[in-house]
Amino acid sequence: MTRMKPRAWMWVGLLILADHAAASAWTIDTTFLTPPWPKQVVRELEVGRYPVLWRQRVSRRDGLFTAVRFEAPLGRQAVWERANDYSDVGRMTPGVTAVRFLEQSPTRQVIQLDVKVLWKTLQLTFEVEQEPPREIRFRWADQAFGEIRGLCVFDDSPLPPTGGGSSGKTAIELATWFKPSRPVPLGLLLVVERIALLQATKSFLDACARPTSQSVVSSQ
Repeated sequence: MTRMKPRAWMWVGLLILADHAAASAWTIDTTFLTPPWPKQVVRELEVGRYPVLWRQRVSRRDGLFTAVRFEAPLGRQAVWERANDYSDVGRMTPGVTAVRFLEQSPTRQVIQLDVKVLWKTLQLTFEVEQEPPREIRFRWADQAFGEIRGLCVFDDSPLPPTGGGSSGKTAIELATWFKPSRPVPLGLLLVVERIALLQATKSFLDACARPTSQSVVSSQ
């Protein structure tokens, strides 16, 4: 067995550290978004005809935490594909007027959105990481405004149909965190965030409920 010199061991260690740093450089930390949150408020709501579970936490020190949990009437793979179809972002999300990809791969995207707020149009650039078909993590940061992070988790529905077997549904939870860079009225931000998330949830569930073009053709 060849014995490696001490200096060689040092270089191997440095290479391992460098490789680990490169692998983790793009990781978006969203572990603090997993439930439950300290002092959270939980409410059961209805958005249109859809029941949802809403969670929130407002803290001047830690920021604004919001989450919505609901059940989509499709299997996880189909829901994953619809959730990653960014061509619908503009239609489903209030204020979004344009969507551009600056970087795109199976597990990472950099997406630029034009968002109209009142009379102004803002350009927001999001980093998105994916672990198909389980999680989507995203981050947006701006020195003037603050930082947003989000985590969307897809699980097989815990409620199987009568008789056992797969329910053919997917439980989804979308959680977000916003830490403004300057003092702002968090109560007002909470209202805006709740409206936006619940409206996006309704649009997404409406899209899941519509038959795809393939199923329409096959039924004719």
